[in-house]
Amino acid sequence: MIRPLLPTIGVALLTVLAGCTKNPVPPPPETLATVTDGLGRTVVINRAPQRVVSIAPGATHIVRAAGSLERLVAVTTADYKADDLTHLPRVSALPLDLEAIVALNPDLVLASDQVNDPSHARMFESLDIPIMYLGSDTWEDIRESILMTGTILGSAEYARATTDSLQTQRDQLVSLTDSIEEAPTAIFLVSPMRSYSFGRGSYVLDLMRWAGLDPLTEIFDTPAPVLDDEWVLLNNPDVIVGTFSGSDVIDELLSNHPTWQSLDAIRSGRIVDVPASLILTPGPNNIRAAWHMARAVHPEHVRPAMNESE
Repeated sequence: MIRPLLPTIGVALLTVLAGCTKNPVPPPPETLATVTDGLGRTVVINRAPQRVVSIAPGATHIVRAAGSLERLVAVTTADYKADDLTHLPRVSALPLDLEAIVALNPDLVLASDQVNDPSHARMFESLDIPIMYLGSDTWEDIRESILMTGTILGSAEYARATTDSLQTQRDQLVSLTDSIEEAPTAIFLVSPMRSYSFGRGSYVLDLMRWAGLDPLTEIFDTPAPVLDDEWVLLNNPDVIVGTFSGSDVIDELLSNHPTWQSLDAIRSGRIVDVPASLILTPGPNNIRAAWHMARAVHPEHVRPAMNESE
C-alpha cells in the first residue's frame, strides 16, 4: 500500500519545487563596506562604485590622494583647474544642481562635512544614490578620509602609501620645529578684508602648530570665527598668516584695518602669504602649506627640505 503512493508524493514535491524556482527569493546584496562618514552617518556600500561625482573640491583632492581619479565622472565648478581634471564635466555644488548630478547616473556622491549641506544626504538617499561626507575637521580626519576612500574605490594600497608619505613629511617638519623654545603667536586670515579665521579643532591650526606657530584663535569654539579689530589688537600676534595673494599685503591690511598699525606683526613685517590652493581646501596639499609657513617664519630651523613644487 505504501509503494504506489511514492510517485504521487514525488510529483507533488516536484510541483512545489518548481513553484519555488519561478519566484526565487533574491539573495541579500553583498556588502562591500560599512563606514561612518564625517557627519557620523552609517553608509553602506554594496558594490564598488564605478561612477563617482565629487561635490566638494576637498573631496576631489581626497580621491586623487587615494589613487582613484579614474572613477570620477564629474567635479564641481569650484574645483581648481588641474590638468588631471580638464576632461571632466563640472557641476554646481553651491547651489546644488541636483538635476545635472542625477543625469550623470552616479553610484556614489562624495561630499565634504565642511562645505556641503548635511540635508542633501536625505535628498540623495531618496533617489537611491549613496552619498558620503568626508571628514576634514582635523588632519587626522583628512588622513582617515583618504584611507576610507581608497578602501571603497578599490585603491587601498595606493591610499595607504599616500598617507604614509604625508605622515613622514609631517613628522620631518615637526622634528625641526620642536626645537623652537618659544613659538611666536599667530593668527590666520582668509582675506585681508573681513577677518575670517579658523578656530579650535580646525586642520589649519594643526598646520600652524607643525610650522612652529602658536595659533591664538585656539580659544574660539566655533571652527570659523570672525575676528574683530579690537580682539586682534588686544592679542597682538607676532605673525599674521593668510591667503592674501598681493604684493602690498601690509598696505592692504592697513587700508582695511587702520588700527593695526601698532601690531608687532605689522611693525616687524612678519606677514606670511600662503597660496590658497595649498591651505583653504582640506587635503594632502596641506602638508606643503605647513612647510611653506615654517620656512617663512623659521628659516634658521627649517631648510628647504621639501620643494614647494612637489
